[in-house]
Amino acid sequence: MAHPNPGCVSGCFGCKASSISFAPSAMATRSLAAGYKATEKQQEKDLPAYKRLREDGLQPKSTKGAAEIEAQATTRFEVTSGQIFRSEDKSTLKAALTEYAPDLT
Repeated sequence: MAHPNPGCVSGCFGCKASSISFAPSAMATRSLAAGYKATEKQQEKDLPAYKRLREDGLQPKSTKGAAEIEAQATTRFEVTSGQIFRSEDKSTLKAALTEYAPDLT
C-alpha cells in the first residue's frame, strides 16, 4: 500500500487510522443478519396463522402477512385476496359479495 502522506513519519497515527475497516456484520443495521432476524420473527407469527386459516378451509393468498389477515379479515374474500378493506368500505363489500358471490362472505 502506498503511503497516503509522503511527508510524514513511518507509522504515524493518520496512516494507521486510514487502514482501519469494519465488517458489515459488526454494524447491526448494515448486516444481512438483522434482516433475517426480522423475517424469522414475522414468519413465527405468519406460519401458524396460515396453518389455522387452512384448517378452517380458507386459502390465504400467501404465508406472508397471514397473521394480519387472520386478525383483521371478516370475509372469505379478504382472506383469499390477501387484502383488508377499510371499515367504511366493509358494508359495501359485504353487500356486493352477498349479492354476487355469496360463497365468499
